[in-house]
Amino acid sequence: MAGVSPTTVVNVLHGRVHKMKDDTLQRVKQIIDETKYVPNMGGRLLANYGSKIIGVIISYKKRDSTNIMKGTFFSEIIGGLENHIRQNGYYMMLYTAADVDESLRMAGSWNLEGLIVLGCQMDECRQFLNNTSIPLIFIDSYFQDDKLPYVNVGLEDRHGSYIMTKYLIEKRHRKICFLSDVPPEDGVFFERYMGFKQAMKEQKLCSGNIDHFTLPYNQDQMQIFSQEFINNHMKNYTALFFAFDSLALRAIYMFQKNGIKIPDDISICGFDGNDFSRFFNPSLTTIHQDVNKKSALAVNMLMKLIKNEELEQRIVRLNVSITEGESVKSLK
Repeated sequence: MAGVSPTTVVNVLHGRVHKMKDDTLQRVKQIIDETKYVPNMGGRLLANYGSKIIGVIISYKKRDSTNIMKGTFFSEIIGGLENHIRQNGYYMMLYTAADVDESLRMAGSWNLEGLIVLGCQMDECRQFLNNTSIPLIFIDSYFQDDKLPYVNVGLEDRHGSYIMTKYLIEKRHRKICFLSDVPPEDGVFFERYMGFKQAMKEQKLCSGNIDHFTLPYNQDQMQIFSQEFINNHMKNYTALFFAFDSLALRAIYMFQKNGIKIPDDISICGFDGNDFSRFFNPSLTTIHQDVNKKSALAVNMLMKLIKNEELEQRIVRLNVSITEGESVKSLK
């Protein structure tokens, strides 16, 4: 129909058009549009043209009894990644797994052209690096040895927790604790906990009291924990800093069910700045991150790796800022 060879059509479909005449390119594109032609994915794989599929893997090893997509952060960043992957002419395959080997088998079976991995602990990240040659981007990952050849897009997690803790201290809070749903042993939660510790130490506010609690993720267990915390620990604190917004919002809900007024009885803040934090009652004071910017940057960097282009930076930590809500009050 276009009066060109099958090879020319294939080159247009795969974006190999830098040596093609513009009128030829436009003619082929017009016919593709008019006929609503869709390439056969099985044929692409058999012909070794590449799958045009980007795998997005969420590791849920720490929360294997839950639906990971219930988390507002994950649903928001998955939406952003899909949008930017599609804009680059690729398709997204979402995969949740508790096992690195399982994820790598999936990647090999589908002949993925690239991988984006979220939620990995350090040991898992090393397994991905050591066992795949597919272009690979991590999101929100940390390594003790930054000399490893990994690419990561993350946040200034430690700085974010530091400035939030200083904000609470400036509001005259002295009895503050940090809460997360996993022990802050490595990765994002460790960095956020260390930022909290740094600000507390600078003001000589660290004491023998417990400054960290690990929360259950199960809703029923969370109810039991909240009741126990109210009965046995809440009197020791004036402010609670949660490692991410979803935990903070759940805590507000649980406290309010038990007659605790936020922020009159206790102040609460979070980290992430998801949409729900603005519309909750009270609105949540939190550390804001630009999730769309994070997902766009991760996809753009992965596209460069796929095309064997040089990256200006391999490790990116995006800025964060405080968004004031109504969940923190100043003490007299």
